Amino acid sequence: MNYSNKKIALISGSTSGLGKELSIHLSKNGYHVLIHGRNENKLNYLYDKIKEINGSSTIINLDLNDYNGINKLGYEVFKNYKKLDLLVMNAAILGTLSPLCHQEPKEFEAVLNTNLIANFRLLRSLELSLKESKNGKLCVISSDLIKYPKPFWGAYSISKAALEQMIYSWHLENKKTNVKVYIFRPKPINTKLRKAAMPGENEKKNQTPADAALKLL
Repeated sequence: MNYSNKKIALISGSTSGLGKELSIHLSKNGYHVLIHGRNENKLNYLYDKIKEINGSSTIINLDLNDYNGINKLGYEVFKNYKKLDLLVMNAAILGTLSPLCHQEPKEFEAVLNTNLIANFRLLRSLELSLKESKNGKLCVISSDLIKYPKPFWGAYSISKAALEQMIYSWHLENKKTNVKVYIFRPKPINTKLRKAAMPGENEKKNQTPADAALKLL
């Protein structure tokens, strides 16, 4: 396939929830979507779903704790596409909701590794491809917890606050490039992560992932 006339997007955490709906939405709007996740079956399902609507995608089966894999990803994206028009940092894990000092250190570190460190690695690896786009966009899915902290959400809210600070720093360092930076703090969405955090809530009050995708991009 000739990608020279295609916009290229990479969505981390593409296999469910918001990431899945964003991938489908972007493919309908002319993007070749690099769909990312750890579950091969779910990636294949999404690939077929996008193909059914005459979209195009490439599967990236990668654990975000595989830092060497993230480094190789940047090389492969640049080699194959010469640019990256859109990077959406969507993948995240919740951890156990508990008093901060009751949380197991390994779990705390795992949340920060996925929600912060992996995103640093992604940005570092994909920066060149983003800057090669004439209209590059870096989009970060964050949380209202940054503005309205809640008890027991320690690791998750800390990771999102640190992620935003990292993105602000990168933005200030790269204001003279073509890359536009967007931080989204969507209202509650009915996702697997949300259900784990808020079991038993009235889901009718929340957005569907498809509705949220239309609002974000």
